[in-house]
Amino acid sequence: MEPNYYSIPDALRFLFGSDILSQTPSLRTKANSFLRNGLLSSQSELIVHKNNNSIPETELDTLFNAMLLSAVFADSKEVKAIFCEPTKRQQCAEIVKAMFIRQHSLAGIALSSSEATAFVSCLEGDFDLRAARLPNPFKTLPQVTLGSNGSLLRVLLAQAAVLEPMDSILMKYLDGEWLEAQALIRQLDTNVAGVAELKAEIDKKIHEAEEVDDLLDFMLKL
Repeated sequence: MEPNYYSIPDALRFLFGSDILSQTPSLRTKANSFLRNGLLSSQSELIVHKNNNSIPETELDTLFNAMLLSAVFADSKEVKAIFCEPTKRQQCAEIVKAMFIRQHSLAGIALSSSEATAFVSCLEGDFDLRAARLPNPFKTLPQVTLGSNGSLLRVLLAQAAVLEPMDSILMKYLDGEWLEAQALIRQLDTNVAGVAELKAEIDKKIHEAEEVDDLLDFMLKL
C-alpha cells in the first residue's frame, strides 16, 4: 500500500500545530534544508506527485526529531550528523545534558523537566531517531521565539554574564574560531565529562580546514 505524502508545510502543521507556520514562517526553510542535505528522503526515493517537496508519512518522525534538535543545534549539517554518526551524537548528548538537567526554563523558554530528562536519555542511548519521536522537552518550540536560524545553545552562551571555561570554548567553536578554541581546551582536564569529546570535534574541524587550505594552495599552483 502506497504511503500518504505530506508537503513540508502540511507536515509541520501536522507535527507542531496548525498555527506554527503563521507564527514562524522560516520553519519551512529549516525543514527544507533537511531535504537538501539528504536527512529526509531524497527526491529520487519519492514517488513524486504534483509537489516535489512531498515526503512520505514514514519520514514524519525523522522530521520531528530534526526540528527538535535544530532548536539547540542550528546547523542542519550538525543535526544530520547526530542521526548518522554515533560519536557526534554522544558529543551533542553531553551538551544537551549540561543544558537541560535541573533546568525549568532556558532563555525564557519553559521546559518540562520529565520530558527533558527523557530527551537526554534517548540521545544517550540507542533510541532510533528515524523510527520514533523524541520526547518534546519544550512547552513552546524554541524556533517560535528564536527564529529557525537561531540556536538555543548560542543564546544561552551569549546571555551568560561570566562565561565558564567550557562555555567560552563553545562560543569560540560556534563562531568558527577553532584555533582559539583549541588553545583554550588544551588547558582543561580531558577527564572532565565532555572535554575530550569537544576537543576531538575541534581538532576535526581544524584538520578539515587545513585540508581545504592545502587543496586551494595546490589549485593556485596549477
